[in-house]
Parts: sequence; C-alpha cells; structure tokens
Amino acid sequence: MFMDIIFYIIIGTLNGLFSTGAGQILVFYLVYILKKDTKFSREFSLSIMPLVSIPTFIYYLLKIKINILQCIILIAISLIFGYLGNKTMKKMNGNILNLISGIFLVALTSYSLWRLK
Repeated sequence: MFMDIIFYIIIGTLNGLFSTGAGQILVFYLVYILKKDTKFSREFSLSIMPLVSIPTFIYYLLKIKINILQCIILIAISLIFGYLGNKTMKKMNGNILNLISGIFLVALTSYSLWRLK
C-alpha cells in the first residue's frame, strides 16, 4: 500500500509537470506491476486522471492568461471524443490498445526530439 501511495504521488507530479502522459504511466503500473486487467486499468485511469488534472488546470488558470472560450470549446470536444473513444476502447483487444498507445508515445517522443535539433 505504501508503494502505491508513492507511485500515485509520482503520477500526480508528472501530471502537474507535463499536464499529460501520467495516465499512460498509471496504466503501465496497473497492468505490468500490479497485474491488473488491461480494460480495468484503462477505465480506472480514465476515471481518475480528470480529477488529478483539476489542480493543474486551476494553477495554470491563475498563472497564465487563458482564453476561456477556447477552454470551453476544447472541453466540449474532449468530452465528445472522450466518450466516443471510450466506447471504441471497450470493443478493442487490450493488446491492440497497448500497441497503439506505445506507437503514439514513441511518435510524440520522436517528434519532440526532432524539434530540439
């Protein structure tokens, strides 16, 4: 239990630092370390990460100038496509989801490294 708490502190910190990606780490931890079912792990991550993001959103809202209209539009789009993605996720094999997720992370990392040059 103590290690879980430490890991969740790390997840929250990563979410605060990068504002994204912590859910991927949480799913990895649940599936490969705690040996939880892939579908359960993804559903748990989807349910908990928005709550973890609230303090980050409030912090950035207070620190930088945010266009509230853009935020409302992005939230609406995220809700719609999050719902559609969740319905699709439930129909897919967990291994395929892991593969897609891994490819997506490698692509984003490669793009980030390429931009540094």
